[in-house]
Amino acid sequence: MDPRDLLKPLPLVLIILFLALAIGDLVQTMIEEPPPTEVVETVVPRFHPEEPIIDFRATNTATAIEVLPIPEFEPKRWSVPTPRGVWAKGRSAELTLDLAAGGHRNLILECLPGGGKRPVRSVRLTVNQVDCGELKLQPGWRSYRIELPQGALRIGANSLVFSFKDRDDARKTRRALLIRRIALFTDHDAAVEIPRSPRLVTLDSKAERIALGVAGTLEIPLHLNDRTDALRMRYRFSSNLGDAEVAVVQMRDGDAVIKDAVKASVSADGKLSGSVRIPLHGRRGAYVLRIRATPGEPGSRLLVSSLRLTEEGDPTGRPWSANPLRN
Repeated sequence: MDPRDLLKPLPLVLIILFLALAIGDLVQTMIEEPPPTEVVETVVPRFHPEEPIIDFRATNTATAIEVLPIPEFEPKRWSVPTPRGVWAKGRSAELTLDLAAGGHRNLILECLPGGGKRPVRSVRLTVNQVDCGELKLQPGWRSYRIELPQGALRIGANSLVFSFKDRDDARKTRRALLIRRIALFTDHDAAVEIPRSPRLVTLDSKAERIALGVAGTLEIPLHLNDRTDALRMRYRFSSNLGDAEVAVVQMRDGDAVIKDAVKASVSADGKLSGSVRIPLHGRRGAYVLRIRATPGEPGSRLLVSSLRLTEEGDPTGRPWSANPLRN
């Protein structure tokens, strides 16, 4: 037999062997070094105050933090937001508020009756089909307190209907009431006036810190991958009456999976500042960081800083991602 006949299949064997080695190296590389993914899905935190103040005035400035709830209007019964507020039109106007907490017993309404020389004289409020009474309106800008029945406002979507039985159909304008702000309070004895400049929550991206000035829940969406080891943060209370619960909660199809939540609690009683470490090893996918805080007495604050995700196996705890409070 001619030896050259034995050598003819050799190039094909070498090609197959080379491809097998290349594929093996690629698979091994993917196992040892998974491709990096984005840690933060969005840089816009959300804040749900326990006693929200909803401002209906249109603004041209983008906010670093989205303060909820954002009202949803039945479009045929409301004007577009203006720098003065939003107009309720017709004999009744409905809006929806999606609340993270319920049980509020007082609603403060800051408004101006429409109609010029023949203004609307009264407004009746219905919350989730529960009659909450009628207000006698005075000329000009005023604040009115409406006591809400127990359980009228609840967690989730709430329907608020403003009715104007004395609106004059012959009046040229259909605008009945200009609403500037609404505030919800749990206390029966809530003041009639709404604070002028409530500092609910502030974000300082350069300093990488966020300050909570009222009780509520801060939410920062995260995306974790195989390298994530833990979440670290520092905190400081300005009052020894403050406390907070920090949790990382899994999200599935937009809903929180509470059973997979990893939590840590902190209190200012005896210790105004400290640090928190929440282990996240083995978790991956969409999560949200929730800080449910009560800063303390009025005027107190909770300051959160040095918020970092750390990498598995890094003994120094060095950050391997951008701070979630920054771009």
